[in-house]
Amino acid sequence: MDAIEALMSRRSYARGNLIEPAPSEVELEIILQATMTAPDHGNLKPWRFVVVQGQGIRDLSLLVKEKYANAMSSEHLEAFVSEITDTPLMIFVCSKIVLDHHVSVFDQHLAGGAACEHILLAAHALGFAGIWHSLDADDDLRHLMQLKPEDNIIGVLSIGTPKRTSKAKRKPFSDYAQTWDMEHGLQNWNAESG
Repeated sequence: MDAIEALMSRRSYARGNLIEPAPSEVELEIILQATMTAPDHGNLKPWRFVVVQGQGIRDLSLLVKEKYANAMSSEHLEAFVSEITDTPLMIFVCSKIVLDHHVSVFDQHLAGGAACEHILLAAHALGFAGIWHSLDADDDLRHLMQLKPEDNIIGVLSIGTPKRTSKAKRKPFSDYAQTWDMEHGLQNWNAESG
C-alpha cells in the first residue's frame, strides 16, 4: 500500500473489534521506530512507550477491575474489563517532559501526540488497526507507570487485527479549511483559492 493510500484509508476501530494477531515483535519494532520520525521541536523525544501484552494485559484487566469496582455498575465494569482482556496489544504513550528547556511543555506534549499518530499510521500500513484513547492519569496510575508529576499519559493505543473492516465516512476537508491574506482576510476555502 503506498503512503497516500495508507493515510487516506486509515480509520479507528473500537477495541471490541480488535482481535489477534497483534503485530509480531519485528512488526512492533518497525511501528515504534516509525514514531521516531514524528515532528519533535528540539529533538527531545519527549515520550516513552510502555508496551502491554500477554500477561501485562491480564494484569491490567485485574487492576482496572479493582480500581473501578465501586465506580461502575457490575455489568458495565465486566464489559469494560472484558474489552481490555480481549485487546491483543496496548501501547501507553507517556510524556517525558524536559523542564527548563527552550522547547515549551506544550510543544513537547504535541510531539507526543504526533508520536501516537505515527504508531497508528505505521500499524495501519502493516495491515493492523487500532484506536487511540486519551487517559487522565491519577496518582495511582502515575506511580504504576513511574511517571513524574509533570508527565502524563498522552494516549493508550490498542492495536490488533480488525474482525470486520469498513470504510470510514469522511467529511470534505473544505468544510474545515479557510484561506487568509491581508487584502481578503479570512475566507472559506474554495477551489479557486487553493
